[in-house]
Amino acid sequence: MGRTPAVGKANPDLAKATILVVDDEPANLGVLNAVLQPHFRVRIARSGAEALRAVATEPRPDLMLLDVMMPEMNGYTVLARLREAPASSELPVIFVTAMNSMENEQRGLELGAVDYITKPINPAIVLARVRTQLELKAARDHLADQNTRLAVLVTERTQALKRALENVEAEHVALKKSYFGTLMAINTLAELRGASIGEHSRRVADLSRQLASDMGMDTAEAQDVFVAALLHDIGKIGFPDELLKKPVNTMNAEQSALYRRHPALGADALAKIEALTGIAAIVRCHHEHYDGSGFPEGRSGLEIPLGARIISAVSDYDDFRSGALTTTPMSKKESRRYLVEGRGHRYDPEVIDRLEPLLDFDESDEIDEIRVTAGHLQEGMLLTRDVMHPDGFLLLSKGTVMDRRQIDQLASAEKNAGRSSDIYVMRQRILR
Repeated sequence: MGRTPAVGKANPDLAKATILVVDDEPANLGVLNAVLQPHFRVRIARSGAEALRAVATEPRPDLMLLDVMMPEMNGYTVLARLREAPASSELPVIFVTAMNSMENEQRGLELGAVDYITKPINPAIVLARVRTQLELKAARDHLADQNTRLAVLVTERTQALKRALENVEAEHVALKKSYFGTLMAINTLAELRGASIGEHSRRVADLSRQLASDMGMDTAEAQDVFVAALLHDIGKIGFPDELLKKPVNTMNAEQSALYRRHPALGADALAKIEALTGIAAIVRCHHEHYDGSGFPEGRSGLEIPLGARIISAVSDYDDFRSGALTTTPMSKKESRRYLVEGRGHRYDPEVIDRLEPLLDFDESDEIDEIRVTAGHLQEGMLLTRDVMHPDGFLLLSKGTVMDRRQIDQLASAEKNAGRSSDIYVMRQRILR
């Protein structure tokens, strides 16, 4: 054959490539080895079966030159077997054969061959086509490697993002806990001033949140209304004890002036906490009236935040029931009547329309109760309300049937505190 001609500029990386030459004719193997061996690492296989074994051993071939006409297993069968095995399914194969018809070439390409060289071979053409296929394979391998690296990078970045999100979520949860911890601490301070603030605020908060949701507020907005209702009387903390227990309609001018300051006092205190500025705006306006006759700023209509309009009606209803606004507590029926009469004047009409169904009751729901002191309690009496210690914590729950031990405990608590508790029992109801 003589000296093999140089073809183009050689890629130094291709010299590391391994070529597997498969042919049952030793002469053909010798020719191809002479052409390829100066440029590449060459391996030899003399049959289809030997070729299949060779692709599974090191050094694994980067390209196969495959004869078609071989005994026992021809080149087409070898190629089909290669494509079936995952390890060799991507191995590029060039058919080298004396079968030069168009049909034979088409069949080989359809089976997955990357090129088709006819015998007798031209060394320059063989080298050019081998280098072309090796460069294409190198490019595919590089792309696959890049894709693998990209997949690993994406996985790493995804995991890092997940960890970051988890950290943010953990910080959010911690912040949320801190936020509600602050709220509970503020509410506890209010309760220490007397049960009338804490119990009233909890009842108003629960009903206000329900009403806010019924009026179309989203979860976050309804939660803000709940928090504002929980803290709406926080400005009363500094009131004297006698003023806290005094019904609004019995206050003198000086006491009334101090009472009318509590929305602004509470709002100013809450506004010092950045997270509560929106809450503070609601607290400031919860005594504003729809017709502009309220306090502290005389706002009217839609100038009053919806949350404040809700709390105004719900708080008044609870105060009617407890007697905080009047000399004596009102029944549910009377309390609702006052709300309806104030519709469009003291209260937002839409708020009253949505609140009324939540206050539906049967006449049988009205509890015939009386207020007694610990000294007048008898065994078998049924508590109709929670009994709070004069210092503000729960002593006995509503529905408790009194026995001698509990009566003695209440009397002792009142004596030690120097003040009486608000005790309500069912009238003429003794349970034995």
